[in-house]
Amino acid sequence: MFARIRSLMGESGQSMVLCAMVLVVLLGFSALAIDVGNMAVNKSSLQNAADAAALAGAQELPNDPDEAEDVARSYAAANGLDGDRVFVTIPSNKMSIQVDIERDVPTLFAGVLGVESNTLGAHAAASIGIAASVPWIVPFVIPKPTSFDFDHVYVMRMYGDGPYPSGYSYPDDYRAKYSLYPKSNPYPYQFDYMNVKIKAGSNPSAEFQEYLKYLEHGYHETFKINDHMLYYAPSSGGIPSVDTFAKRIAADPNTDYTKAKVGDPRVMLIPVVEKMLSRNTKENTQIKIIGFVGFYLESVHKNSYYETFWFEGRFLENLNVGAGEVSYDEGDYFGLRVANLTE
Repeated sequence: MFARIRSLMGESGQSMVLCAMVLVVLLGFSALAIDVGNMAVNKSSLQNAADAAALAGAQELPNDPDEAEDVARSYAAANGLDGDRVFVTIPSNKMSIQVDIERDVPTLFAGVLGVESNTLGAHAAASIGIAASVPWIVPFVIPKPTSFDFDHVYVMRMYGDGPYPSGYSYPDDYRAKYSLYPKSNPYPYQFDYMNVKIKAGSNPSAEFQEYLKYLEHGYHETFKINDHMLYYAPSSGGIPSVDTFAKRIAADPNTDYTKAKVGDPRVMLIPVVEKMLSRNTKENTQIKIIGFVGFYLESVHKNSYYETFWFEGRFLENLNVGAGEVSYDEGDYFGLRVANLTE
């Protein structure tokens, strides 16, 4: 009898030992699963912080690499944790930015195996390219300029051989300010424009009010290279349109074009087309966009509106419009850049 009892106790003891071993293994796997899950969450968080930092920093390039680094670090801090180590690299050409972030993540259960913490890292890179998509465009287009550069003041909406009525005598200081050519060609840097519709409508009055709204504030949705706009009318010096141009200047105290940024009232983002259409082009004729340009309004000269209205300003080089679609075809480059994640 006693032998039978000892036998049963032996079998039960072995089962208890086996169960304990299995329980330890299961707890170990559970602990490791929790730690692995925690690592995955931290890895994802790190990558999001690096992506946000690189993309935000790239939007300050190429003009202000110091600001680009500050912005990247600020975004990394806002999206990361205290103790994260952030490394920012900007190559000498200032056309890209790399952000690396490291984080020591303590283990919750794996410490029993001697693993107290793991060091995780995330890498992101963003570069700036030619803007192939642009938001906030105005409702007119310009032809591809034949003398396109960023170093001269341009006159838009020209009459005759210059911006003033025939017979006007240019003051010497005005001629010096704008490096005017001889009086036979007093203002060589000039271009015309064509009014377009963002989208067709059925009510002419409503279409015109929409045109004025977009002329003053821009159209918030994005247009891309090879998209089409609809011909509305040739350039004109009508009072509502001219006054709307003037409103942009009145709303923007910045008079230094080198400090201009997207969103400033003086900055207009304008689609570029291959050439001007005739002034009797049928309304709603499609016009294909080949690129985009940023133009800084320096002054508006109402004069007699319809007859002698003109305004002047500068094309902006390396104006960063933020994130968007990128083109690397230099033939499409008219001064606008966008930032895009590349790694």
